[in-house]
Amino acid sequence: MCDISEIDCVDSHFHIWNLKKFQYPWPTSAEAAIFRDFSACELEDNLKKTPVRHAVFVQCLNGTPEEAKWVMSQAESYPFIKGVVGGIDLTSPKLPEVLNDMQSHALFKGCRHILDMEKPDWITREDVHRGLKVLEDLQIPYDLLLRPPLLKYIPDVVSKFPRLKFVVDHIAKPYVKDKTIDGWREEIAAIAKYPNVYCKLSGLVTEADWESWKTEDFQPYIDHVLGCFGVDRCMYGSDWPVCNLAKADYKTVFNLLQRLLGSMAFEDKKKIFRLNAAEFYKLDL
Repeated sequence: MCDISEIDCVDSHFHIWNLKKFQYPWPTSAEAAIFRDFSACELEDNLKKTPVRHAVFVQCLNGTPEEAKWVMSQAESYPFIKGVVGGIDLTSPKLPEVLNDMQSHALFKGCRHILDMEKPDWITREDVHRGLKVLEDLQIPYDLLLRPPLLKYIPDVVSKFPRLKFVVDHIAKPYVKDKTIDGWREEIAAIAKYPNVYCKLSGLVTEADWESWKTEDFQPYIDHVLGCFGVDRCMYGSDWPVCNLAKADYKTVFNLLQRLLGSMAFEDKKKIFRLNAAEFYKLDL
């Protein structure tokens, strides 16, 4: 039987930031554990403690292609960066031009918008849907950063764009700290019915009690997501360095998901820790 350490794993969700280079709305000084620069060099050091050898950067800034280009420029020095999900304004009249420019960079793999900074029904707007149609036509995947109150809007959206691949970040941030699963359970299942939607097994620890989380806190949520999406549409993500808020370093987060997957067959773990992210983002590994 092969061990997960024999796989060159893929992290589908990491961040880096430089507080002097860009103006970030978050983190702030209130999040002291992560209110500093985080570099590709620091992440590379963390990856060496795990079997993860490839990773996908996900935007921190809305409507800022320059952030994605900054990260892509670092890939020559840090070749573990295999993809970049950029913060692209889907409502911009210049969207086709922006995407044409971004697609000239081989590492550009997708788009995301931080919905926390918008009104709850932003994802239902017609101008947003025009942008999603452009992504669908160009086959550029879209990351959905959701919280439970937004889940009700998503079935209508993903059904409208059946040829566009979506991925739900951080299993839609259920209320793990409160041990609440009702509501989220039914609505995430409704989204999973659409075959063009995937799910990142990421961002777990920051939704729990930062001071006293335990592995078993997450088991009902992970089991439910796997039951809904199946092993072919789930992928590992670290959400580094945000995970540090919950006193969890990179290796801790990686090992946590291994424990949660338990006795899952090796070939299924290989899908979650490598193959699904590589296929979803069309990574050149």
